[in-house]
Amino acid sequence: MKIGFIGAGKVGTAMGIFFKQNSLTLSGYLSRSETSSQGAADATDATIFSDLPSLVTASEVIFITTGDDQISAVINQLVQTSCLTEQHTLVHTSGALSTDLFDPLLTSGCGLCSLHPIMSFSDPFTAAQNLKQTVFTLEGNEKGLAEVQRILQITGNPYSVIDKGDKVLYHAAACILSNYLVTLIDSGFELLKSTGIATDEIVRAFMPLISATLSNIERSGTVNALTGPLVRGDENTISKHIEALKTQAPEFLALYQTMGLATIEMIKDKRIDAETYDHLKNQLK
Repeated sequence: MKIGFIGAGKVGTAMGIFFKQNSLTLSGYLSRSETSSQGAADATDATIFSDLPSLVTASEVIFITTGDDQISAVINQLVQTSCLTEQHTLVHTSGALSTDLFDPLLTSGCGLCSLHPIMSFSDPFTAAQNLKQTVFTLEGNEKGLAEVQRILQITGNPYSVIDKGDKVLYHAAACILSNYLVTLIDSGFELLKSTGIATDEIVRAFMPLISATLSNIERSGTVNALTGPLVRGDENTISKHIEALKTQAPEFLALYQTMGLATIEMIKDKRIDAETYDHLKNQLK
């Protein structure tokens, strides 16, 4: 199969490098930016295309790796040029959008799929290395899924298939796990700064704790990985935390309470009994 990319940013370039490393054949890149196209083509020894029909004609699988807000415009161009056939498979890499976006192209008879890599993309070369350990999430029609699964069998990547109706919920979960984890860690760092500890010292001192926690989750799961006063039912410590936040850092009180309530829901009847749960819930409210 020959794989072409519409969009030559970090995602398109990284995936092109990764596919090339796995002996998949690339047709090339089409991008609004000639500089981006040239960079991606140089990195993958692929061709630069100047128009959509040329790229589609030279490709069997076409990946749309633009920003989410540009995918609809690409689809409109594909509709207008009528260059897709039932021999093609069209794939987008958005985490939030489903293949419903491809509805205007259903009459073409082509394979349709969304493929989302569960990772963040920094520079393309680092991302290409990270793709070796990446799990993908797929949804699409039968033909599209079969073609993308064929690609992932070649690269050796595991994947999950979900229903397109669950795509937005899936992306919200990914946002919590990646984006909001950063926010949560930043909140802890800001509280530590207010105690007078230097920023570089905070990172040096607490990143091992964060890393150990993530390792414990990977090894034992979230419920069993939890430590601290809530799982011990230590009402006295929780009460002191709340009073300190009220007087010294009230802007973080709601976050502490919300996370605390979510935590006791997680461990209820698993690591704390109903009576302890009720006491802690009253304190956190």
